[in-house]
Amino acid sequence: MVVYLKENVLEWLKAGSDDATDIVDLPWSIKEIKENYYVAEHPKMPFLLNVVFSDNFVYLIISTGIETASLESQERLKMYRILLLLNEKINLLKFTLSGMNEEIVIRVDLDRKSLGKGEFNDALTALLIGLNEMVSALNIEKEFQEAVFERIALMVLDRLSKGASNEDILLFLVKKVGLSREDAKALLDEILKSQKRPEKGVSMDYI
Repeated sequence: MVVYLKENVLEWLKAGSDDATDIVDLPWSIKEIKENYYVAEHPKMPFLLNVVFSDNFVYLIISTGIETASLESQERLKMYRILLLLNEKINLLKFTLSGMNEEIVIRVDLDRKSLGKGEFNDALTALLIGLNEMVSALNIEKEFQEAVFERIALMVLDRLSKGASNEDILLFLVKKVGLSREDAKALLDEILKSQKRPEKGVSMDYI
């Protein structure tokens, strides 16, 4: 039963088209980390999706990279209050802390016995909404945008290292990421320039 459900879930993520209206119908790239643990991503989605299978549940998890253990008490309490309010506001998902550094993670726990594709898509949508709500509530829009474009830049660099042409990259940015051709060209130009001055990184000024 677990193996069968795992195959279903992974197939829901893998199959689809880049112009799909439902998140589940996008063609996600999936990497197996270890048994029952996978990481999925699609360039249009501003997060890496951790998918973990157990005997009874499928866990969908976003690691935000925001660690709270080293924060001052007042700042930490303020952040926890915001997350508790978001837990009350948004159905299906929950904000939790994970690990020694108390990283904020966003997760949905799905009962594998009754899970269908519609509920799975609702969970993905809830994660996207929850992430955007958290970014807004914590006033970290700029940092979040920079992190998203840094991830896209890494995807571009990986393709360039494998021999992709500039036109291939532009098609990837337009069709997969959803940028206009003008913005795609501006981003590619900036990435190519950054390779000549790596100490400065990739500028976000064109956005």
